[in-house]
Amino acid sequence: MDDPQQAEMAPPEDAPAGAPARPLPHSVRGVFVNYIDYRRPRFFARPSARPAVDYGDLDFLPDYSRGYNSILDHCNGLLLYGNAWLYCVANPATRRWARLPRMDANDYVPYLVFDPALSHGYEVLLIRREPEKPKKFDLIEFLSLLDDVSGVEEDTENEGQGEPAVEPLPLMQSIDDLHRLTEWPPSEWTLPVFSLATGEWQERSFVREGEAVKTMASMQLDAVQPMEWGPRWRYSVYWRGALYVHCRGGFVARLSLSDDRYLVFNTPVDVEESKHARPYLGKSEKGVYFATVHKYNNLLRVWNLTESSGQLDWVLKHTIELDESTLWAAARFYQHKIKGPWILEDDNNDDVKNKILPLKENIEWNSDDDNVMSDEGGCEDQYGHIYFLGFHPYKEVIFLGLSFIGVAYHLNSSKVQYLGKLHPKDYCTTYSNGIYESFMYTPCMVGEL
Repeated sequence: MDDPQQAEMAPPEDAPAGAPARPLPHSVRGVFVNYIDYRRPRFFARPSARPAVDYGDLDFLPDYSRGYNSILDHCNGLLLYGNAWLYCVANPATRRWARLPRMDANDYVPYLVFDPALSHGYEVLLIRREPEKPKKFDLIEFLSLLDDVSGVEEDTENEGQGEPAVEPLPLMQSIDDLHRLTEWPPSEWTLPVFSLATGEWQERSFVREGEAVKTMASMQLDAVQPMEWGPRWRYSVYWRGALYVHCRGGFVARLSLSDDRYLVFNTPVDVEESKHARPYLGKSEKGVYFATVHKYNNLLRVWNLTESSGQLDWVLKHTIELDESTLWAAARFYQHKIKGPWILEDDNNDDVKNKILPLKENIEWNSDDDNVMSDEGGCEDQYGHIYFLGFHPYKEVIFLGLSFIGVAYHLNSSKVQYLGKLHPKDYCTTYSNGIYESFMYTPCMVGEL
């Protein structure tokens, strides 16, 4: 049973001896979903018998109903909402929010960090979408490149004297080659960071441990590869005082917020394979997880990140052929217009009668019994577009989307649960539209918000 009142208890790091522990979020209440070309996010969850707290009602946020702002991140009950010029941190459980100082972050991806067990405060880190080119050149190396160019031109003039002709390199290409000599990630990585403690944006430098895994040349090639399907692959995980970020180029950066150090390591799949397998970084029962669903055969693979004697390693835990499981039975439920236990909040008010259930009913999602699919029969009309909605943070369960169908898949038992429909009734479906991002939501009643 996923009871939202259930919580772990832990004392804050800065609390005096004997201070009472703070309750930590320990339940999945729903999923916040961003849609492509849709005016606002939606909340996908099981209706609650406690109408005093409507987690999906975010109308108190600026331009929530009118604008095209998004949920940008979630961490332990707090949401980061807005766009590149407007950042708001909000707590849906308390309906409190705060606007961050204006920051032109059009070239950045924001990440929210919040741990109520350690502190009431939160931080927002900005990481560039693509590597930044160096502002200063190494003059000696630059002149060396120019000498190489003139040497090539001399070879061209001496063409016919026994040496093959060589096409001279354009000067601007030589300058770009110089940019590509820069190591990435850098030995010292400086990021804009907002901290509630200071109330302002400040530059914060993280010193790299170990070697870089990419050069700028290869990093730039990877960065321009488009994601033509599925959510972004820049998700993050906050785990045991460190922020793990899935970066372009097929690697993960782990930033330690306690000592301002970071390291980078490869994902379990390389860049080439990532072009054919939808990747997802998330947190589950045993920490940091990485999963892929192959684009063509729907093969699901799940790894868990382990650390032994200071060495990080991806351990393959599950390999599952989704198209041979009972997953496809959810399509039959969808085709027959069967309502699942979860609904999209404020879906044209059609589900108002079901929005609040009688108190005598068990209204929380039952991860053991709710709408379990039979493993007999399956469905002939399969949906080939599968993407991740997220990991259950406390159980080895993943939430998947099949087009606009939500299901829960139990990794250890292969049990499948049909959750409901993810398609807003006023959302026009086209070839390019669909779910862009999703964030599992765990309520939290503590902290500044």
